[in-house]
Amino acid sequence: MAPRELLISSDLMRDVRAHLQACLPEEGCGLMGGVDFRVERVIPISNAAHRTDRFRMDPREQIEALASLEADGLELVAIYHSHPQGPAELSSTDLNEAAYPDSAYLIFSSPEAGWVARAFRIARGNAHEVVIRMEPEGG
Repeated sequence: MAPRELLISSDLMRDVRAHLQACLPEEGCGLMGGVDFRVERVIPISNAAHRTDRFRMDPREQIEALASLEADGLELVAIYHSHPQGPAELSSTDLNEAAYPDSAYLIFSSPEAGWVARAFRIARGNAHEVVIRMEPEGG
């Protein structure tokens, strides 16, 4: 079942933003694992495309990350990437290439303003916004 709300701690969100900042000017990407749409682990993945307007997760890193989540009893709850030069919205490429319908898709933009994030679920090619609820660390 696709998420209606994604729960993430402020510390994990800070980790994601730091990773995306380090990837500039390229898009950054990664996976979020957890249970019941509560993020418990963030796994940065290298952008094998090395582009400012596109990402392609390194296949080896992606497989290792998914195996690690499964081994630890976690689900893939979200996939994240940045749009350093665009809005925090799914692009047509994002919609067309979405392969995990039970996961949320987080898009981060506006690095100069401190990384704005929005989350979506994708059902039959249509995007539906998902609420991101920030929890204090330990929440």
